[in-house]
Amino acid sequence: MSSVSLRDFAQEIYELGPKGTLFRAGWEIRDRTRLLRPTGGESPMALQRSPSTRPWTSHLPFADPIAVAEAMRPRIPSGRLLELAAAARAAVNGRILCFGRWTGDYGFPIDWHVNPVTGERWNPADLWTPSSADERRVGDIKLTWEIARFPHAYHVARAAAFDRPNAPRYAEAMLAQMRAFEQENPYGIGVHWGSGQEVAFRLLAWLFALDVLCLRSTVAASASEVVRHALLAGGRFIAARLDYARVAVYNNHLLSEALALFGVGALLPEGAETRRWRDFGRRILDEESERQFYRDGGYIQQSHNYHRVALYDLLWACAFARSMGDAPSPSWLSAMERSLDFLVAHQNPDDGWLPNYGANDGARPSILSTCDFPDFRPVLQTVSLAVRGERIYEPGPWDEMAAWFMGPKALDEPLRRLDRVSVSFPVVGYHVLRGVDPSSFAAFRCGSLLDRFSQIDMLHLDVWWRGQNVLVDGGSYQYNGPEKWHNHFMRTGSHNTVSVDGHDQMVHFRRFKVLYWTRATLLQFEDHAAWTLAVGEHYGFRRHRGQCVHRRAVVFLKDDIWVVFDTVSGRGRHASRLHWLAGAFPFAGDEATGTVTLETPGGPFTVSVFDASGAPRPTTVACGQEEPPRGWVSRHYAERTAAPSIVAEQNGPAPQTFVTVLAGRPFELRNSGTTWLLTPQDSPTFEIRHDAHSTVSVTTR
Repeated sequence: MSSVSLRDFAQEIYELGPKGTLFRAGWEIRDRTRLLRPTGGESPMALQRSPSTRPWTSHLPFADPIAVAEAMRPRIPSGRLLELAAAARAAVNGRILCFGRWTGDYGFPIDWHVNPVTGERWNPADLWTPSSADERRVGDIKLTWEIARFPHAYHVARAAAFDRPNAPRYAEAMLAQMRAFEQENPYGIGVHWGSGQEVAFRLLAWLFALDVLCLRSTVAASASEVVRHALLAGGRFIAARLDYARVAVYNNHLLSEALALFGVGALLPEGAETRRWRDFGRRILDEESERQFYRDGGYIQQSHNYHRVALYDLLWACAFARSMGDAPSPSWLSAMERSLDFLVAHQNPDDGWLPNYGANDGARPSILSTCDFPDFRPVLQTVSLAVRGERIYEPGPWDEMAAWFMGPKALDEPLRRLDRVSVSFPVVGYHVLRGVDPSSFAAFRCGSLLDRFSQIDMLHLDVWWRGQNVLVDGGSYQYNGPEKWHNHFMRTGSHNTVSVDGHDQMVHFRRFKVLYWTRATLLQFEDHAAWTLAVGEHYGFRRHRGQCVHRRAVVFLKDDIWVVFDTVSGRGRHASRLHWLAGAFPFAGDEATGTVTLETPGGPFTVSVFDASGAPRPTTVACGQEEPPRGWVSRHYAERTAAPSIVAEQNGPAPQTFVTVLAGRPFELRNSGTTWLLTPQDSPTFEIRHDAHSTVSVTTR
């Protein structure tokens, strides 16, 4: 965290506004004095009995598991089904696939309060809050919360659908784990009652396991009662604390908690209190679907992973609405349709991945396919079927999620071929430069921040070449681990952009808070048959000495070369630092000539840095450096991989210019004043006119 000043405190108050400041101050006081702790023990509501003679489970929304398994078996590689079965068997014995990536051993019987990485335990009687003193001893709370989200409920229930002989054993094991969790985490006591969203995700997992697995076994009656009890207790807990999400967070947390209230009320509508939850939850979902999803399809948190979480929430909401004989709200469908176009525009067609933009905590509220965590095809296929009644991908394992939510017949809907092109999203400030080969593209970040944000990365550039993510966003790694790692992954210096005089573009004020939201302007965006151009600048350094402005021009010469012009203008002398983080490929670097060559499955790809005259600019290269952290990529939560970090620096009077050529083929570069001539091997010469005070133009010779 940056050093705190009175100016920064004043800025926080300004950004929060009077209402937000008063609310946050009161919440912090209650948090630190433990006045937020719910009354422990049994929830009185959870002991109520429904007067209805019709089982409440008749409203559960998921498709018949046998029908889903029959439809999906030909679409899922046999190796993936074996992995699913192995994950389910391991989960029965307390070894849980965490964050879709690595296995955490929580013991057998499960220790619900252990951190599987450090082996330390949280106090079972102490409610976790953001100011918990135990964090330094135990470690990241998310590593303990992961088991209580019950991600393995999806593995076990789905594995049983594909392996019916073992279903009775799986059902008994899942019921035993649910009972053990309730016994060892009574209402309002312990770390697993520290967040309404965590409660919401646990309820969703239990509902899926009940519907798909337990109701089709001898434990049906017992499991139904356990889950019903959990729904009422969870609804009571969330309803009592929802104001924090509404006033202080208002992002995916609010959507998830509103979804839980709506879902509990939809499934248990007999009581007056649950009906109020249902109506209140739906009203918030309606409002937030319009507010959190920008009109161009971007999402309020500017994180592709959290955008996906929000879509999961809306898909669950649609399922709950249909389960009670109602239709999804138009605002939900509209938000999903806008999101579909936005996310598909950023997608790599080869593997379904998107740039690792924004905060990424490994969240995937419902694991309903065998696809890898970064693969967005399952959710986007489901959303397309929900809002347009058409598939956008050929048959494959990504269809499983749609089969669970909408039934196997949805997989017979017509296929619409995707036409991926260059596109600008001006509201959220994301711009995609797409090649003739759609697997070669760049994603450019340029737009003023409109809401609370968590990565300091303006003008960051992600580059994909022949389906390979050659220049990457480093991700998040861990939220609650050692501060040096959280700072590294969040701040400007680890992103593919320029920092000036050691400053970040914004102030990292608290763990999840930044101040002085960056303003930025997109100056040009053009797409032509042979090239695409995007030019933008940001003003995040203007509050410092010299009032510097960083302008970046990105020229994509389809399909193999990008030329990036970075100019820092302002008054006086400054130290500028250009950083490029490459994918985790084998590499060779020549620091004297400023060139790094990546050996990718698509072939060699070079990163070359030049100065304003066209002369090579020396660089430094680090890969997997610990002190200070440099050269790391985190695609999955709590996992980091060494990757080459390339840095060029200038120290002198402004303006300062860096020119970077990112190339998948050999090229020749010549400079004549403000005109650059770039000749790719076996291609015509591109003439690029670049001036820090004028527009950029491109022609071919």
